[in-house]
Amino acid sequence: MLSPVAGCSALPPNSGTKPQNTPNRRRHFISLLQNCKHNNQIPPIHAKIIRNHHHQDPFVVFELLRVCSNLNSIGYASKIFSHTQNPNVYLYTALIDGLVLSCYYTDGIHLYYQMINSSLVPDSYAVTSVLKACGCHLALKEGREVHSQVLKLGLSSNRSIRIKLIELYGKCGAFEDARQVFDEMPERDVVASTVMINYYFDHGDIDEAQRVFEQMKEKNVITYNSMIMGFALHGKSVEAIELFRGLIKQGLTPSSVTFVGVLNACSHGGLAELGFEIFHSMAKDYGIEPQIEHYGCMVDLLGRLGRLEEAYGFIRMMKSST
Repeated sequence: MLSPVAGCSALPPNSGTKPQNTPNRRRHFISLLQNCKHNNQIPPIHAKIIRNHHHQDPFVVFELLRVCSNLNSIGYASKIFSHTQNPNVYLYTALIDGLVLSCYYTDGIHLYYQMINSSLVPDSYAVTSVLKACGCHLALKEGREVHSQVLKLGLSSNRSIRIKLIELYGKCGAFEDARQVFDEMPERDVVASTVMINYYFDHGDIDEAQRVFEQMKEKNVITYNSMIMGFALHGKSVEAIELFRGLIKQGLTPSSVTFVGVLNACSHGGLAELGFEIFHSMAKDYGIEPQIEHYGCMVDLLGRLGRLEEAYGFIRMMKSST
């Protein structure tokens, strides 16, 4: 993938002229940028910003970077940043976030270090973005360095940072580190607990996944989905179905993903009649129209039991529904 920060010389040179009528003009340009729907609207507005000498206004530049990132123009955002004099931490963070959003993980990590080397102190948003980049790029070494900075900066209690650290270590296979970050959390919320449950199942540690689930003070349908799917994929059909029933008893509404998990459990457990019952309850009781994944579970269930004619019937239904 070609780096978007390469060849950043296509923009007009900076002018030393001061901005004209700064507050009103600034609001005007920010409003124009916020109303952009397509990336081809950005260059004309940017040209107008340059003509009015607002291309060094940090508020305007921040909005430019944000809009470029959201409209898939990260290369243009990088060019804007390269022509910005003495960018502050918010501008660095905006571009780092944009690079990560566009999957330029290495560039995001490099820009973070450039910010550090410029003697700027990263905020929690910058740290969260770079940790996501490290996790997606499996950059464990850099992730550990950022974690060390987090401790020095006193940001270790930040919830979003803790979750990104757990995700980073989990993706990189540093499971003991992930567990340590999780265990040190004073309040283990639903999101962090669900992340840990997923990683425990990924590593085949069913008992630990169940332990985390049982210790949760509050559970939502996403957490139940993780447990149901985890049990199903590890051959624990009875446990998955019991959790599905528990979800219903708790007054939670199952989602499409919930049904994929519980139908998988029925398939692995050879529970045809229960599978039919749950499949038909989707539309009847919950208004969820079966999708290809649900039909696939039923085909797998019937195929495992040698009921091939019925399986072919579901295949025909699956084709007619897509």
